[in-house]
Amino acid sequence: MVMDTGMATVTGMVTAMVLHMVQTVLERDRRGGAAEVDHWRVPASPNDRGSLGRGSNGRRRAGLGALLAVFLGATLIPAQAANWKITPSIAVQETLTDNVFLSSSANKTGDLVTGITPGITIDGQGSRAKLRLGYSYTENLYLRETSQRNGQNSLNAIGTLEAFEDHLFIDATGTISQQYLSAFGAVSPSTANVDRNRTETSSYSLSPYLKGRLLGWADYLLRYRAITTSSKSSLASNLDSREWSGRLGGTTRWSHITWALDASQLTNDYSVGRDSEASNYSIYLSYRFDPQFQVSLIGGRESNDYVSLDQQTTYTRGVGFDWTPSLRTQLKATVRNRFFGTGYDVDFHHRRPRSLVTFRASKDVSLQPPGVGNTSQGNNYNAFYSIIAASDPTLTPDAINAQVTQLLLERGIPADGTVVNGYLTDRPQVQELQQLTAALMGARNTVTFIATRSEQQGLSLLNGLTNNYALPGRILQRGYGIVWAHRLTGLSSLSLSLNQQRSSTYIATSPETTTSGAYLLFSTRLSPKTNINVGARRVISSGVTSYTESALTGAIFHRF
Repeated sequence: MVMDTGMATVTGMVTAMVLHMVQTVLERDRRGGAAEVDHWRVPASPNDRGSLGRGSNGRRRAGLGALLAVFLGATLIPAQAANWKITPSIAVQETLTDNVFLSSSANKTGDLVTGITPGITIDGQGSRAKLRLGYSYTENLYLRETSQRNGQNSLNAIGTLEAFEDHLFIDATGTISQQYLSAFGAVSPSTANVDRNRTETSSYSLSPYLKGRLLGWADYLLRYRAITTSSKSSLASNLDSREWSGRLGGTTRWSHITWALDASQLTNDYSVGRDSEASNYSIYLSYRFDPQFQVSLIGGRESNDYVSLDQQTTYTRGVGFDWTPSLRTQLKATVRNRFFGTGYDVDFHHRRPRSLVTFRASKDVSLQPPGVGNTSQGNNYNAFYSIIAASDPTLTPDAINAQVTQLLLERGIPADGTVVNGYLTDRPQVQELQQLTAALMGARNTVTFIATRSEQQGLSLLNGLTNNYALPGRILQRGYGIVWAHRLTGLSSLSLSLNQQRSSTYIATSPETTTSGAYLLFSTRLSPKTNINVGARRVISSGVTSYTESALTGAIFHRF
């Protein structure tokens, strides 16, 4: 539906609902402490059928929650000529599983699980505000294990408010997702399963910033960002981060030479674990040989107390380049020495008329797994968005979004194809990540492929960190996923998904868990706004966590 002045009542109801939801999620009281996270330890046995962990989670920033609620309210107030699309939805899914607790073969318990999911999406742009918000709540009802009834929230929101024209802006994000506690615990095939290695995690950020041109010779950006992250499990540490950052850049009397200065200061407060501070100062000098190729020299200094009681300072230097041989191909890369060794960031993508290949590699400090705070609509969504946008440059963003959403829904392709989930941490980590994504869209057949490799090690005073890492704390996760979808008719399709994730270390007697799954799904459209699907899956997990599961599923999804 499109917002206009005759819909003030609907707008007021939606605004009140969103504000109430945000206030409730952000500011609910979570009393008590949290136990330290041990990523070598698997959480409570799935055979323990007590109530799900709802431990309190330390500190939340009530002030940040209130400010975020006000921000979302401001972006929802319709201005003249604003165009807002509000789409309520409802989904009902049935899951007949032979192993609802993901237990070992000798202790399997079957159940019929009904998931009821009302949701709402808001997508719009006013004269000075933009908002994309998707929220849903799933109530899982168990026919046999009735005491396991639970509710799960899901939120993905991002908004921008232009508070002062062309100068002062405010960004806000909010996510609620399911995250894992241990790298070696159970990997759930569905949110219908009772998995004590998984917990609901919330992350919210508020970021005002100033940008403009200084004295007519340089562009400036000054930003403050506050982020709060918390989980329902008492095994996870909450995190509050505050960051100041600035950038000043411009040209020289030689048009092919540009420069930039960067500075940042970051403070991390963990509810469990040691707090830390880090700062970074960098200077970039770039030379553009031609419109397709640019080289940059990088120098700077960074300080932090990640592996010391006191601040340690390291001088950094590196090089970067940007190569764009055509509109279809781009390669960007930077490499420089860091306090942990060699850090890098590589981003490559190549597009054909009906296909896309991307490769991303990086080595840097991370505070939480990629899924926490990520407001992207998913790897598969982004790939097909690029393909469809390139196939018809006349399409508007709204039209592209509608086509991508319908394609994913009709062909049974998940928007997010993540195959390595990561795990919640109680300290900064050095993460080395490589990910390859490929997508092919034909008239009747669609294929997506994702392969990921991630190495992580926690930074602490006991690690004895070197350029080659300290092996005892080094965790390796690898995974792949492939989805083939075939359009049977104009309304129906059949898809087959295969995926695997493996977690291990570099010690001979270390724990290891491998989880593989196969999923078959038939999808059809009953009406322009109603889709149904039926499917079957088989999942096998071995190692520290061993189980097998077979399940039949069916679902109906309707958009109003």
